[in-house]
Amino acid sequence: MKKRILIVTCMIMIGMAGCGRNEAENFSTEESGMEEGTLALETEAGLQESENAYEVDVFQFRKDELCDISYPQISGWNLEEKQQEWNVIFENYVEEAVANLGENDSAEVVFTVEEQTEELLSLSVRSYYNYEGSAHPSAGMTSFNINMQTGEKVVFADMADPKETAELLFNGTGGYTVLDDYNTMKDILEYNYILMEPTEEALENSLKHFDQDVEDYGENETMGYSFRRNGKVCLIFYVSHAMGDYAVVELEE
Repeated sequence: MKKRILIVTCMIMIGMAGCGRNEAENFSTEESGMEEGTLALETEAGLQESENAYEVDVFQFRKDELCDISYPQISGWNLEEKQQEWNVIFENYVEEAVANLGENDSAEVVFTVEEQTEELLSLSVRSYYNYEGSAHPSAGMTSFNINMQTGEKVVFADMADPKETAELLFNGTGGYTVLDDYNTMKDILEYNYILMEPTEEALENSLKHFDQDVEDYGENETMGYSFRRNGKVCLIFYVSHAMGDYAVVELEE
């Protein structure tokens, strides 16, 4: 099972190689009217006034005819050591993501600020890879959630109850919305039964480990991520390429 989970992880992280860092450009999320072709950090929630007045800027890692890759950096955070730690994590993420990119492979990595408050910074990361000789391109989505008061990582179990969520999703009793027009919750779960047992308990155990490291998942569990947008928690499930590669499910509460 852990080999299967590792395969899923590799599908998300592999996708790019030979990308030396270009001279970085820095953009504030408060800026507007970015030049065409510049990968600015997308912000859906917008900046919110707070005493912990930090900013999230974007630096260009690589931009050419094949790749459009940037990464965020936090500035002005009162927890300076944690700020440095997370900035290194973001930079390492794109470095690892491009490590195996072939000469003619193309890729795009887009970070989005989903929610930014003095308590929480929630980022999603959408990736798109097109490998030379592959049957089709592939896409992926991950996330980063940070407690801005402590600097610690936030996981799904910190934002919602895995047991209650598993009951909602498994039984299809409502309380959620699948954010696409072609998948149902049943479709998403049936695909994930490849990796986990088709039981509510297995789904609950999986949700307990969403956003955590590969080794934290147990047998018969599927891997996923979460983020918060406008106060609502969203789950990222992996699905087949025909289903869109990943699906996002928004919880109502």
